[in-house]
Amino acid sequence: TPEQVRAAAAAFRVYVSAGPRDADGDYVVDHSVLTFLVDPDGIFRDCYGRCRTAEEVARSVREHMDSYQPLPPEGGE
Repeated sequence: TPEQVRAAAAAFRVYVSAGPRDADGDYVVDHSVLTFLVDPDGIFRDCYGRCRTAEEVARSVREHMDSYQPLPPEGGE
């Protein structure tokens, strides 16, 4: 929903703004240019902006994958 999108943008501190509509009703969305790495447990691990090279992003993702430890199940050890 639009409310969920706004909440997600706020949670990740992402800028987003819809521009004016054209004659066809289309519009451009101005937004932050970031890629977020979230682990399988939904925990934020890293953020990659335009200044990061593909090699840097790949290295970071691989390091996070290699060091990933799942959260224990709720109520368990």
